[in-house]
Amino acid sequence: MIGVISGDIIKSQKIPKQQYDAMLYQLEQSLRTVCNKTTLWNIYRGDAFQLQINQSEEIIKTAILIYLHLKLAGYELRQSMALGSIDNPRSDIKTATGSAFVLSGQGLDKITNQRFVFTIAQQTVGESFDLNLAFADTLLSKITQKQANALYVYLTHTDNSHAALAKELNTSRENVTKLLNLANYQLIERFIVHSEQVIKTIVKGVI
Repeated sequence: MIGVISGDIIKSQKIPKQQYDAMLYQLEQSLRTVCNKTTLWNIYRGDAFQLQINQSEEIIKTAILIYLHLKLAGYELRQSMALGSIDNPRSDIKTATGSAFVLSGQGLDKITNQRFVFTIAQQTVGESFDLNLAFADTLLSKITQKQANALYVYLTHTDNSHAALAKELNTSRENVTKLLNLANYQLIERFIVHSEQVIKTIVKGVI
Protein backbone atom coordinates (compact mmCIF):
# COMPACT_ATOMS: atom_id res chain seq x y z
CA MET A 1 0.00 0.00 0.00
CA ILE A 2 1.38 3.36 -1.07
CA GLY A 3 0.33 6.96 -0.57
CA VAL A 4 -0.51 9.40 -3.35
CA ILE A 5 -1.16 13.12 -3.02
CA SER A 6 -2.86 15.15 -5.73
CA GLY A 7 -2.97 18.90 -5.25
CA ASP A 8 -3.39 22.25 -6.89
CA ILE A 9 -3.08 25.96 -6.18
CA ILE A 10 -6.36 27.54 -5.09
CA LYS A 11 -7.64 30.31 -7.38
CA SER A 12 -4.54 30.12 -9.57
CA GLN A 13 -6.60 31.45 -12.48
CA LYS A 14 -6.79 34.80 -10.66
CA ILE A 15 -3.02 35.13 -10.44
CA PRO A 16 -1.86 37.88 -12.84
CA LYS A 17 -0.23 36.53 -16.00
CA GLN A 18 3.09 38.20 -15.21
CA GLN A 19 3.18 36.40 -11.83
CA TYR A 20 2.20 32.96 -13.10
CA ASP A 21 5.76 31.79 -13.81
CA ALA A 22 6.76 32.78 -10.28
CA MET A 23 3.89 30.67 -8.91
CA LEU A 24 4.97 27.62 -10.96
CA TYR A 25 8.57 28.09 -9.84
CA GLN A 26 7.47 28.25 -6.20
CA LEU A 27 5.38 25.10 -6.57
CA GLU A 28 8.35 23.23 -8.01
CA GLN A 29 10.68 24.54 -5.30
CA SER A 30 8.25 23.55 -2.56
CA LEU A 31 8.01 20.00 -3.88
CA ARG A 32 11.79 19.74 -4.25
CA THR A 33 12.31 21.07 -0.72
CA VAL A 34 9.76 18.89 1.05
CA CYS A 35 10.06 15.63 -0.88
CA ASN A 36 13.04 13.35 -0.47
CA LYS A 37 14.85 11.70 -3.35
CA THR A 38 12.71 8.56 -3.19
CA THR A 39 9.45 10.50 -3.59
CA LEU A 40 8.25 10.65 -7.19
CA TRP A 41 6.30 13.72 -8.24
CA ASN A 42 5.08 15.48 -11.33
CA ILE A 43 3.58 18.90 -12.05
CA TYR A 44 0.79 18.92 -14.62
CA ARG A 45 -2.06 21.10 -15.88
CA GLY A 46 -0.05 24.19 -14.93
CA ASP A 47 -0.94 24.55 -11.27
CA ALA A 48 -1.45 20.91 -10.21
CA PHE A 49 0.83 18.13 -9.03
CA GLN A 50 0.78 14.48 -8.03
CA LEU A 51 3.31 12.66 -5.90
CA GLN A 52 3.86 9.08 -4.78
CA ILE A 53 4.94 8.28 -1.22
CA ASN A 54 6.16 4.74 -0.61
CA GLN A 55 6.38 5.30 3.16
CA SER A 56 2.62 5.70 3.40
CA GLU A 57 2.60 6.73 7.08
CA GLU A 58 4.36 9.96 6.07
CA ILE A 59 1.54 11.12 3.80
CA ILE A 60 -0.13 13.49 6.28
CA LYS A 61 3.11 15.16 7.35
CA THR A 62 4.23 15.51 3.73
CA ALA A 63 0.96 17.16 2.75
CA ILE A 64 1.12 19.56 5.69
CA LEU A 65 4.73 20.53 4.95
CA ILE A 66 3.94 21.21 1.28
CA TYR A 67 0.96 23.30 2.35
CA LEU A 68 3.06 25.31 4.81
CA HIS A 69 5.92 25.84 2.35
CA LEU A 70 3.55 27.28 -0.24
CA LYS A 71 1.59 29.20 2.38
CA LEU A 72 4.69 31.04 3.58
CA ALA A 73 5.20 32.12 -0.04
CA GLY A 74 1.65 33.45 -0.16
CA TYR A 75 -0.14 30.62 -1.99
CA GLU A 76 -3.10 28.51 -0.86
CA LEU A 77 -3.14 24.82 -1.71
CA ARG A 78 -5.66 22.01 -1.57
CA GLN A 79 -4.62 18.36 -1.48
CA SER A 80 -6.28 14.98 -1.86
CA MET A 81 -4.45 12.15 -0.09
CA ALA A 82 -5.12 8.48 -0.76
CA LEU A 83 -3.78 5.10 0.30
CA GLY A 84 -4.08 2.19 -2.08
CA SER A 85 -2.32 -0.06 -4.55
CA ILE A 86 0.06 0.65 -7.37
CA ASP A 87 -0.56 -1.75 -10.24
CA ASN A 88 1.77 -0.36 -12.86
CA PRO A 89 4.83 1.40 -11.36
CA ARG A 90 6.52 4.01 -13.53
CA SER A 91 9.42 6.40 -13.04
CA ASP A 92 7.09 9.03 -14.50
CA ILE A 93 4.04 8.77 -12.27
CA LYS A 94 1.79 10.34 -14.91
CA THR A 95 1.57 6.88 -16.47
CA ALA A 96 1.39 4.85 -13.24
CA THR A 97 -1.88 3.11 -12.38
CA GLY A 98 -3.53 1.77 -9.26
CA SER A 99 -6.26 2.59 -6.76
CA ALA A 100 -4.07 5.09 -4.89
CA PHE A 101 -3.71 7.24 -8.02
CA VAL A 102 -7.38 6.95 -8.98
CA LEU A 103 -8.71 7.80 -5.51
CA SER A 104 -6.33 10.70 -5.05
CA GLY A 105 -7.25 12.22 -8.39
CA GLN A 106 -10.97 11.72 -7.83
CA GLY A 107 -10.71 13.29 -4.38
CA LEU A 108 -9.08 16.41 -5.82
CA ASP A 109 -11.83 16.73 -8.44
CA LYS A 110 -14.50 16.55 -5.72
CA ILE A 111 -12.85 18.72 -3.06
CA THR A 112 -14.81 21.83 -2.13
CA ASN A 113 -13.83 24.14 0.72
CA GLN A 114 -11.31 21.87 2.41
CA ARG A 115 -7.55 22.08 2.21
CA PHE A 116 -7.10 18.35 2.89
CA VAL A 117 -9.11 15.20 2.17
CA PHE A 118 -8.08 11.60 2.82
CA THR A 119 -9.26 8.31 1.30
CA ILE A 120 -8.30 4.65 1.66
CA ALA A 121 -9.02 2.00 -0.96
CA GLN A 122 -11.88 -0.35 -0.02
CA GLN A 123 -12.21 0.87 3.57
CA THR A 124 -12.81 3.89 5.75
CA VAL A 125 -10.29 5.47 8.09
CA GLY A 126 -12.91 6.11 10.76
CA GLU A 127 -14.97 9.08 11.89
CA SER A 128 -12.51 10.13 14.62
CA PHE A 129 -9.64 10.44 12.16
CA ASP A 130 -11.81 12.34 9.68
CA LEU A 131 -12.83 14.70 12.47
CA ASN A 132 -9.21 15.26 13.54
CA LEU A 133 -8.26 15.98 9.94
CA ALA A 134 -11.12 18.48 9.67
CA PHE A 135 -9.91 20.27 12.81
CA ALA A 136 -6.32 20.35 11.51
CA ASP A 137 -7.63 21.62 8.17
CA THR A 138 -9.44 24.50 9.89
CA LEU A 139 -6.43 25.45 12.03
CA LEU A 140 -4.00 25.42 9.11
CA SER A 141 -6.30 27.41 6.84
CA LYS A 142 -6.29 30.29 9.34
CA ILE A 143 -2.55 30.74 9.86
CA THR A 144 -0.59 33.66 8.45
CA GLN A 145 2.54 33.48 6.31
CA LYS A 146 4.79 34.22 9.30
CA GLN A 147 3.07 31.58 11.39
CA ALA A 148 3.37 29.09 8.52
CA ASN A 149 7.09 29.82 8.27
CA ALA A 150 7.63 29.28 11.99
CA LEU A 151 5.60 26.06 11.98
CA TYR A 152 7.40 24.72 8.91
CA VAL A 153 10.80 25.34 10.48
CA TYR A 154 9.63 23.79 13.76
CA LEU A 155 8.44 20.61 12.03
CA THR A 156 11.53 20.18 9.85
CA HIS A 157 14.46 21.03 12.13
CA THR A 158 16.17 18.50 14.38
CA ASP A 159 16.74 21.10 17.08
CA ASN A 160 13.36 22.76 17.24
CA SER A 161 13.80 24.46 20.58
CA HIS A 162 12.41 27.95 20.47
CA ALA A 163 15.85 29.43 21.07
CA ALA A 164 17.32 27.52 18.11
CA LEU A 165 14.40 28.49 15.89
CA ALA A 166 14.83 32.13 16.87
CA LYS A 167 18.36 32.05 15.44
CA GLU A 168 17.14 30.31 12.29
CA LEU A 169 14.34 32.84 11.78
CA ASN A 170 16.43 35.81 12.87
CA THR A 171 13.96 36.91 15.52
CA SER A 172 13.46 36.70 19.28
CA ARG A 173 12.60 33.54 21.17
CA GLU A 174 9.50 35.28 22.48
CA ASN A 175 8.32 36.01 18.93
CA VAL A 176 8.92 32.40 17.86
CA THR A 177 6.85 31.17 20.79
CA LYS A 178 4.08 33.62 19.93
CA LEU A 179 4.02 32.59 16.26
CA LEU A 180 4.02 28.88 17.07
CA ASN A 181 1.26 29.24 19.63
CA LEU A 182 -0.87 31.15 17.14
CA ALA A 183 -0.22 28.35 14.64
CA ASN A 184 -1.40 25.77 17.23
CA TYR A 185 1.87 23.94 16.73
CA GLN A 186 1.41 21.42 19.52
CA LEU A 187 -1.97 20.29 18.19
CA ILE A 188 -0.64 20.02 14.64
CA GLU A 189 2.38 18.04 15.79
CA ARG A 190 0.20 15.69 17.85
CA PHE A 191 -2.07 15.14 14.86
CA ILE A 192 0.90 14.27 12.64
CA VAL A 193 2.16 11.71 15.18
CA HIS A 194 -1.35 10.30 15.60
CA SER A 195 -1.84 10.00 11.85
CA GLU A 196 1.42 8.09 11.46
CA GLN A 197 0.31 5.58 14.11
CA VAL A 198 -3.14 5.15 12.57
CA ILE A 199 -1.78 4.64 9.05
CA LYS A 200 0.85 2.14 10.24
CA THR A 201 -1.94 0.11 11.87
CA ILE A 202 -4.02 0.26 8.68
CA VAL A 203 -1.12 -0.84 6.50
CA LYS A 204 -0.29 -3.76 8.83
CA GLY A 205 -3.91 -4.90 8.66
CA VAL A 206 -3.90 -4.83 4.88
CA ILE A 207 -0.61 -6.70 4.58
